[in-house]
Amino acid sequence: MNCFMCKGDLEEKKVNYVVDLEETIIIIIKGVPARVCTQCGEQYFDDETAENIERIVNQLKQLATEITIVNYKEKVA
Repeated sequence: MNCFMCKGDLEEKKVNYVVDLEETIIIIIKGVPARVCTQCGEQYFDDETAENIERIVNQLKQLATEITIVNYKEKVA
Protein backbone atom coordinates (compact mmCIF):
# COMPACT_ATOMS: atom_id res chain seq x y z
CA MET A 1 0.00 0.00 0.00
CA ASN A 2 1.19 3.50 -0.81
CA CYS A 3 0.38 6.91 0.62
CA PHE A 4 -2.85 8.38 -0.72
CA MET A 5 -1.41 11.91 -0.53
CA CYS A 6 2.00 11.56 -2.18
CA LYS A 7 2.25 7.88 -3.23
CA GLY A 8 5.22 7.36 -0.90
CA ASP A 9 5.98 4.09 0.88
CA LEU A 10 4.30 3.28 4.19
CA GLU A 11 6.00 1.73 7.19
CA GLU A 12 4.61 0.35 10.45
CA LYS A 13 5.30 2.65 13.40
CA LYS A 14 3.98 3.67 16.80
CA VAL A 15 2.74 7.26 16.82
CA ASN A 16 1.24 9.75 19.24
CA TYR A 17 -2.37 10.60 18.42
CA VAL A 18 -3.41 14.09 19.57
CA VAL A 19 -7.01 15.28 19.91
CA ASP A 20 -7.74 18.96 20.54
CA LEU A 21 -11.35 19.34 21.66
CA GLU A 22 -13.41 22.40 22.52
CA GLU A 23 -12.60 24.32 25.68
CA THR A 24 -8.88 23.43 25.45
CA ILE A 25 -9.21 19.77 26.30
CA ILE A 26 -6.26 17.92 24.82
CA ILE A 27 -5.97 14.15 24.74
CA ILE A 28 -2.69 12.49 23.78
CA ILE A 29 -2.69 8.75 23.11
CA LYS A 30 0.87 7.43 23.01
CA GLY A 31 2.11 4.39 21.11
CA VAL A 32 -0.74 4.02 18.60
CA PRO A 33 0.04 1.53 15.80
CA ALA A 34 -0.08 3.20 12.40
CA ARG A 35 1.23 3.05 8.87
CA VAL A 36 3.24 6.21 8.27
CA CYS A 37 4.40 7.61 4.93
CA THR A 38 8.18 7.80 4.70
CA GLN A 39 7.94 10.91 2.47
CA CYS A 40 5.18 13.17 3.83
CA GLY A 41 4.46 11.66 7.27
CA GLU A 42 0.75 11.05 6.65
CA GLN A 43 -0.62 8.52 9.16
CA TYR A 44 -3.06 5.69 8.43
CA PHE A 45 -4.88 3.57 10.99
CA ASP A 46 -6.60 0.23 10.39
CA ASP A 47 -10.31 -0.08 11.26
CA GLU A 48 -9.74 -1.74 14.64
CA THR A 49 -7.23 0.90 15.73
CA ALA A 50 -9.52 3.72 14.60
CA GLU A 51 -12.40 2.21 16.60
CA ASN A 52 -10.15 1.86 19.65
CA ILE A 53 -9.03 5.49 19.34
CA GLU A 54 -12.65 6.64 19.13
CA ARG A 55 -13.60 4.59 22.20
CA ILE A 56 -10.62 5.87 24.20
CA VAL A 57 -11.34 9.51 23.29
CA ASN A 58 -15.03 9.15 24.21
CA GLN A 59 -14.08 7.69 27.60
CA LEU A 60 -11.50 10.38 28.32
CA LYS A 61 -13.76 13.29 27.29
CA GLN A 62 -15.71 12.61 30.48
CA LEU A 63 -12.73 13.49 32.69
CA ALA A 64 -12.55 16.97 34.11
CA THR A 65 -8.93 17.53 33.09
CA GLU A 66 -7.64 19.84 30.41
CA ILE A 67 -4.78 17.59 29.28
CA THR A 68 -4.84 13.80 29.41
CA ILE A 69 -2.01 11.53 28.28
CA VAL A 70 -2.59 7.77 28.05
CA ASN A 71 -0.79 4.76 26.63
CA TYR A 72 -2.70 3.05 23.80
CA LYS A 73 -1.61 -0.44 24.77
CA GLU A 74 -2.87 -0.04 28.34
CA LYS A 75 -6.28 1.30 27.22
CA VAL A 76 -7.05 -1.47 24.71
CA ALA A 77 -5.87 -4.31 26.93
